[in-house]
Amino acid sequence: MMPALILCQPQRVIVGATSTLVDPNKPSSVLAYLSNDPDIPPKMLDLMRATEMRYLEGSGLIKAGDSTNARIAFDAAVDLLLQSEWDLSSTPALNTFFQDLIHRIQRDESRYLRSDEDSVEKLEHAVVDELRKIDLIPIQVDPVLKDAVEADILNSRYDIPIIVNESVLKSLNFWLIRARKYFVDGLIRSGRYQPMIENIFREESVPLDLMYLAQVESLFETNAVSRALAKGIWQFSRGTAIRYGLKVNRYVDERADPEKSTRAAARYLNDLYAMFNDWSLVLAAYNWGEGSLQQLVNRSGTTDFWRLASLKRRMPQETKNHVPMVMASIILARNPEKYGLPLELDPPLSYDRVTISKRVNLKAVAKALGASVDALKKLNPSLKTSYTPPDDPNFELNVPAGMGVDFAEKLAALSLADLRTDPEFTGRYKVKAGDTLSAIAARYHVSVEDLQTANGISSPKSLRAQSLLWVPATGPAARPAAQPADFNNRRQVKEGETLTSIAQQYGVSVAALQKANNIQSGALLSIGSWLEVPSTSSAAGSSPRTSEARRHQVKSGETLTSIAALYGVSVDDLQKANGIKSPRSLRVGAWLEIPPKKN
Repeated sequence: MMPALILCQPQRVIVGATSTLVDPNKPSSVLAYLSNDPDIPPKMLDLMRATEMRYLEGSGLIKAGDSTNARIAFDAAVDLLLQSEWDLSSTPALNTFFQDLIHRIQRDESRYLRSDEDSVEKLEHAVVDELRKIDLIPIQVDPVLKDAVEADILNSRYDIPIIVNESVLKSLNFWLIRARKYFVDGLIRSGRYQPMIENIFREESVPLDLMYLAQVESLFETNAVSRALAKGIWQFSRGTAIRYGLKVNRYVDERADPEKSTRAAARYLNDLYAMFNDWSLVLAAYNWGEGSLQQLVNRSGTTDFWRLASLKRRMPQETKNHVPMVMASIILARNPEKYGLPLELDPPLSYDRVTISKRVNLKAVAKALGASVDALKKLNPSLKTSYTPPDDPNFELNVPAGMGVDFAEKLAALSLADLRTDPEFTGRYKVKAGDTLSAIAARYHVSVEDLQTANGISSPKSLRAQSLLWVPATGPAARPAAQPADFNNRRQVKEGETLTSIAQQYGVSVAALQKANNIQSGALLSIGSWLEVPSTSSAAGSSPRTSEARRHQVKSGETLTSIAALYGVSVDDLQKANGIKSPRSLRVGAWLEIPPKKN
């Protein structure tokens, strides 16, 4: 083993708060364990149980092949915790439950997501996963390269300790010979994000050289996806992304947003440094997970990465390779001309940010700006559809630089026909055996592309019988009166309810309700589960009572009394309709079902 050459420059960092760690191998009986803790308030346990029901709904859907609605249920489960009155970081029990929930969602998605989903992103799989499977052992160290690196590095100053040993030299050799094209492509692409990353890292007091962690993670591809479903230039898992404030739902995946994900990565790196106080260990923990690395440090009694890597059968080979690969990337990226690498990088991305308060088709935005839809999509890689989210009044859209001026006026100037492309969904359609996207699109007078976009369908072949599709409106003829979408309501089962009582409430037959939800005769309903309520026009023999169904979102300052008065119903009926035991449990943002007025 050749001697190690160490060069470093001291770096002062801001220490962030450390998150509660959860063993990823912990069984899914966390809720049962916490339910026996007398110190946990009953209200918090009720929140956990409601969250568990939404997770179980999503788990059942994804196992049945309905990934679109599974994601909706999973997102709802996560939102219940994030939007509750408790702060996860200061509530250990709830945070433990949250971490276990995220682990189980990741497990289900990795096991049951259809292989033909995310086909647009499959091209990135090969690159990201090949870098994870590198075998450095057989690579020979080039003596000429070794001498050149040692001569070069003596005159360089780095933001983190850089060690030049056999592993780092093999990594350099790998980048320059076997993976040269990968490295060059990633290095050129890094120019788009370099000023932004450096600004954020300075603000968060993160060493600037750690920018090239993204070279190893993703080659600076915003939509790079690993087979473990990590995503973005920083390759965040879903759980870590949510921990650091990134939105991951059916409309947006902010792991693909370079700016927002960089801010999250900077804070995660600082939290890891607060745990390990060593940048080599930070890089190892970023790849392997802080919990696994901390256990190894505790068992071995050493905090030296290279000693930990030399322990047999303890650290994954991928992690052993990861740290030297990052160090090699830093060396090459800092002095590319000395290794025959390109000096001209892509120009930095330049854009304006505009706020869009309602759901708008990108085609309408492009027309208002005189830009192309393709340009908007490239500037907004986190957007998963061709529309802005429907439930985010503060959504920020990136538009070409200089085009954000007077944006609201430009959008308002569009004709009504243009604005009709705004996809207010007309209903939902349950796919039947033999259905095709083309046939469904023709039936509802929408395009196949809009139908795919509205439901996140990348391939028409992924259409499955019994799955539910959102039907977007593209004009007055979007839904023929004679052929309405099959479902117009979703209903969560409350304590004491039966199929008969729910069918009576919505004016449909029990048979129609059973058929709509694949419920066998005599089956028991689970409290908290969700039912699709068929529209009266698709449920034979039913009376049109669903038109009375109303929903109200609770606003700040409202009470059950004020809401009941607004709709002309009694407080008692409002409580019964929503399973509310105490008026004090009313929360801002919650949705209430408004019962019909009594004559």
